[in-house]
Amino acid sequence: MTSKKLSTILLISCLFMLWPSNKSYAAESSGVTETQKQAKFTVQAVLPENQINDRISYYHLLVQPNERQTLKVKIFNNAAEKQSYKVEVIPAATNKNGLITYDEREKWPDVSMKVAITDIAKPKETEVTVAANSEGVAEIELAVPQETFPGIVLGGIRIAQKAVEEGSTESGMSLNNTYGYAIGLMLTEKADNPVYGETELELVKVSPAIDYGSKVLEAAIRNPNPEAMQELTVYGEIIAKGNGNTVAEMNMEKVKIAPNSIFPLQVDWGMQEVAAGDYTFKGKIAGKTNEWSFEEDFTITQEKAQEMNQETSFKVFVPDWWMWLFYLSGAVSIMVFVLLISRCLRRKEAK
Repeated sequence: MTSKKLSTILLISCLFMLWPSNKSYAAESSGVTETQKQAKFTVQAVLPENQINDRISYYHLLVQPNERQTLKVKIFNNAAEKQSYKVEVIPAATNKNGLITYDEREKWPDVSMKVAITDIAKPKETEVTVAANSEGVAEIELAVPQETFPGIVLGGIRIAQKAVEEGSTESGMSLNNTYGYAIGLMLTEKADNPVYGETELELVKVSPAIDYGSKVLEAAIRNPNPEAMQELTVYGEIIAKGNGNTVAEMNMEKVKIAPNSIFPLQVDWGMQEVAAGDYTFKGKIAGKTNEWSFEEDFTITQEKAQEMNQETSFKVFVPDWWMWLFYLSGAVSIMVFVLLISRCLRRKEAK
């Protein structure tokens, strides 16, 4: 093999090793996701006769005042040993990412909520044990209040593996990671009540805070009506009152807001220091048929600014163009290295 051919092979091989791969390798397709394999159990809603839409996999039920009903959820244990599962009913909430969630147990229902899902639906048993490779059932008891309620009441039935004690530590017992599923539970007393709407949004308050190590201004946006919202476009900015400059801003699309809930809109200060002073929050939320604008002044004291700056966990985010510059520099370095080797080989052959 000549030195020229060897150089070419070396160059191509190095470039292939350096070049980033977007290819992902999936497990053999068997109709079961990787999460389901790891969880070793699945759940399925048993839809009753008063299901409004039987083409969906969650509960959308037409109920009547003072009505009683038992819902059933199948639990399929695919593990080689018996498993215990925790059963909960959790009100729908809206998280900072603009998603409707069914796992925020610590959140109290908003003051605008007349009837919460937990007032109507309760697990018959909070823990269900299913034998190995068997099917079990979790039951949810519905007790609709005598007084009628408008719109929809939304929540979720959450079924999760019971946490297993893994071993002791200095601070106590540590727990294994657990898997869980949430099945939506939507109740209405009129079949034609719309699930989604754009009736009203209101700004409750703004407050500077630290959220998971990030300096943010959180604007609490309330949906005070018993209807969900979807496909919302959200914009928010922080303006310094002294010079009118925009200090920070955010944009979100396809935002959803649960009925009678607070959407914690967050504007991230980023890496910059928070300075004490007077500011204005301006926000805008637009749907398909309606639009809302918000504005509120706020002040950050010297003490609050110092607290936010000290408690921040700074994270360095590398831009995409830095990565491409890295790959280009690496490729050039390899080419130079290969050329040097090729030159050395030619000199040896000449001797």
